[in-house]
Amino acid sequence: MMLIIRYAHPLTPQLEYIIKLIFLIGVAMAISTIFILLICGICTNMVSAIFGIGGGVLMVPILRTLFPELPLQVISATSLTIVMCTALINLLFFHKQKIKIDYINMILWSIAMVIGVQIGFELSFYFSTAIISLIFTVSLSALAIKTFLNRSRTQIEVFNMSPIERAKGSISCCGGGLIAGITGIGGGSILAPLVGQLKGVKTQQIAVYTNYMMIIGGIGNLYGYLTRAFPYGVSLSGQLGYVNFLVVGVVTLGSFGMSFFSMKLRGLMNPALTRKLLAIILFCIAAYMCILEFVFH
Repeated sequence: MMLIIRYAHPLTPQLEYIIKLIFLIGVAMAISTIFILLICGICTNMVSAIFGIGGGVLMVPILRTLFPELPLQVISATSLTIVMCTALINLLFFHKQKIKIDYINMILWSIAMVIGVQIGFELSFYFSTAIISLIFTVSLSALAIKTFLNRSRTQIEVFNMSPIERAKGSISCCGGGLIAGITGIGGGSILAPLVGQLKGVKTQQIAVYTNYMMIIGGIGNLYGYLTRAFPYGVSLSGQLGYVNFLVVGVVTLGSFGMSFFSMKLRGLMNPALTRKLLAIILFCIAAYMCILEFVFH
């Protein structure tokens, strides 16, 4: 059948590769699982583009539900890789929109996040699954409350941020990276509300800052996961070290398909409404993870 189709309608090498990839994914995974992962990619891109959170807060509990047999470190590493891919897609669109940011801040805060992520990454191997889940739940709940109660402030264009404000941002990003490294949530959900409260950072800049930091901060963590000895026996296809690239590929495909619509929706959202919705999303995910880990386990 494949030979007849190829003869009647010659395929380009790229299209043929995509067809083979879809076939391999279908063999390796159930159709229902692929569908859920594609939906996850759509949701991940939406929350990343609109709210500035990387989607790890969605992916960790969802992957935990779909693949309960996987160690939490594998779920964290896979989630982190998905977050980085989604952030890269978003940055391509942000570049087209020409949203300006302070690149000195971005570099300083990214370095601070890398330091926090590396410390958190090493600590994660000394914590049990219950402790990691507890850190995840408490962190998101606290940030949800803080974000929801935070009042709107007048947004001022600041071209030269004070050293104190830069230092405050660095400390915040280091702390966010620490939690991200432990839990694998990517850091965006932690950093978005923290960066948004710094003077001189406008609402439309938050997602740009956090997407940059999620890529830069995640590189070191991803390298650590890929080079570290893998002591687990995982039967799921696409596993390389602690990262399952088959899951990453399916979710990223869904994320890419949603990216154009996410940017359109982002332009229509009111900043105050965006902040309230972010708080509600964080709290709901924290509650879900708490129930999943401490009630059903």
